[in-house]
Amino acid sequence: MLTVALSRRASSDIALAKYEHYNVKALYLAKAGIVKMLTELTKDTNGYDSLNEDWNRNKDNHKELKIGDETVFYGSSDEDGRLNLNSPTLKKEQLVELGIVDAISHEIIDYKTRKGDKGFEFMEELFLIEGMTAEIYSSIKDLVTIYRGIESKVNINTASEKALLAVIGDNSLVQEILVYRKGSDDKEGTEDDVIFKNPSDLSMIEGLDSSLFTVTSNVFRIWAQSFFSEDKKISREIEAVINRSGKIYLWKEY
Repeated sequence: MLTVALSRRASSDIALAKYEHYNVKALYLAKAGIVKMLTELTKDTNGYDSLNEDWNRNKDNHKELKIGDETVFYGSSDEDGRLNLNSPTLKKEQLVELGIVDAISHEIIDYKTRKGDKGFEFMEELFLIEGMTAEIYSSIKDLVTIYRGIESKVNINTASEKALLAVIGDNSLVQEILVYRKGSDDKEGTEDDVIFKNPSDLSMIEGLDSSLFTVTSNVFRIWAQSFFSEDKKISREIEAVINRSGKIYLWKEY
C-alpha cells in the first residue's frame, strides 16, 4: 500500500513538473513573439504609419513565428491612433463624442486635474471615476490611451471613426477623411488605401486643423500568443504597450 501511495504521489509530482516546464516554455515563446514584432516595427522607417502596413495585425489575421515545432501568433495595433487621456488639451466634449455621458466626462476631467502631472497611471484607474461601469469602460478602452506622455496629436492614418470624431468634433470632416483613406475599393487596410504620408498632405482635407494630427506613430500595442505543441491546452499570451525604442509602458501575461 505504501509503495502504491508513493508511486501515485511521484506520478502526480512528475505530471505537475512537466506541466510547469511546458507552461514556462510557452511563456518564453510568447515573449519571442513580442520581440519579433518589435524588431519588425523598428525596421519600418518609411516616415508614415497606416492601416495597410504589415504590422497592423489582430488575432484574425495574425502573423506567425516558427520556432522548431512551435508556432507563435503575434501582431500589433497603433496606440497613437487613440485619444490620449493624459493630454493637457483633453476636453469634456471629446469624451462625450466617444459616447460617455456628460456627467461622467466631467468627472474624468476633474479626476485628471486633481492628479496633476501624474495623470492617469493605469487604465483601470477609470473605475475610480464616479459613475464608471464595466460597460462604459469596455466601450472606450480601445479608443483611448494613457501611454503617450502628454502628446495630444493622433495619427490620422490609423485613428478610428470615433477617435477622429472625438478629436475634430465635426462628422462631415471625419467622413471626408475616411473616404479619402479608403481609396477606390471603399475598404480600409487594403493596398489601394490613400495615405497621408507627410504633414503637408493634411491640406487635402479642406478645413482640417493639421495641428491636431500626425502621420507617424511611435507607440504600439503588441500581442503574442503561443500554443505548446505537446499539449494544446497549454497556452500563454502577452500584451504589451511599447515604443519603437523598446520602452515598455504596459506588460500583461495571461
